[in-house]
Amino acid sequence: MNSSITPSAKRHAPLRRKVATVIWTLRVLGSIYTLWVLLHILHPLRDPSEFLHKVGSYWQRDLNTGASWQLGSAVGLNLTLWFLLLAAVICLWQGTQHLLRDMGLSTITSSWLQRGAWAGLGCAVLGIVTRPLWSYLVTLHLPPQSQLWNWEIHPSDLLGLLICGVLLMLSYLMAWMSEIAEENKAFV
Repeated sequence: MNSSITPSAKRHAPLRRKVATVIWTLRVLGSIYTLWVLLHILHPLRDPSEFLHKVGSYWQRDLNTGASWQLGSAVGLNLTLWFLLLAAVICLWQGTQHLLRDMGLSTITSSWLQRGAWAGLGCAVLGIVTRPLWSYLVTLHLPPQSQLWNWEIHPSDLLGLLICGVLLMLSYLMAWMSEIAEENKAFV
């Protein structure tokens, strides 16, 4: 029997595996989601004329006469917001890296999770706020009465706000709980 493994470590090994499994699942899902969003953002650039035809028929506008810079700037707007999403996922990776290493609450872990949650929340809010600008950029070549400021809020927007809000609350709870734990260590 290995004497370096304490009975406490043996008892906590299944819990550590569960925590590691959840962390790696979050990391993989966050990375897949980030890649999926990037592909979705870049999709109009694969076949711009078909994309503009579909969007134009949905909006009942002729978008085929638009300049290529219009679609490029609209995609660039979404790509700029995507970098906030990427920052959120990177912060999540950093925070969970510290969590895997320490297997406990720490201010460093909660700090990285807070940064990630704020970046994700900023991405979600700015995505909703700038959505009318996207439709305006695509219809900019049309006469002023035909241009659109199309404001849409999708269920996925609300879900993103909810997830980022919950992550933000959990990260603050982790920070406060680690402060309480440090205070309790001082008394013992």
